[in-house]
Amino acid sequence: MSHEHHTFHNPPSATPDDVRKALDRNDIAGATDAKVGSALYGDGDRRASPELYLTLLDHPDHQVQALAATCLGHLARVYGQLDEDPVVPALRHVRARPHARGTAGNALEDIETFLHPRRARWRGRLWRLVRPGTWF
Repeated sequence: MSHEHHTFHNPPSATPDDVRKALDRNDIAGATDAKVGSALYGDGDRRASPELYLTLLDHPDHQVQALAATCLGHLARVYGQLDEDPVVPALRHVRARPHARGTAGNALEDIETFLHPRRARWRGRLWRLVRPGTWF
């Protein structure tokens, strides 16, 4: 049995075109770095990035799907705005897939936290009332 040590590194700044080029080369590692770099640093088109990530939610590679969900949450945090009409239903649909359940759920929480902070605070308060002994 082998064990790999993964180290964290900040991906370089990228654009949605960099993501597409890496996927065209079938370079999954390069595509994941480019996706995160595009979402975190905001070098891409604010409208093209969500459209790209929405299409990547249906990519054949599970890692690409899961990271596309995460990046949609990052976009909400970085830009403070996101067209929720296509994004939220798509993330809810993806949340049904076992390999992307956690990342899609986290992205939905990020969208609520960063785009609707008052609603997120009230939801947290309600949760603590309903489940008072729960450790957070």
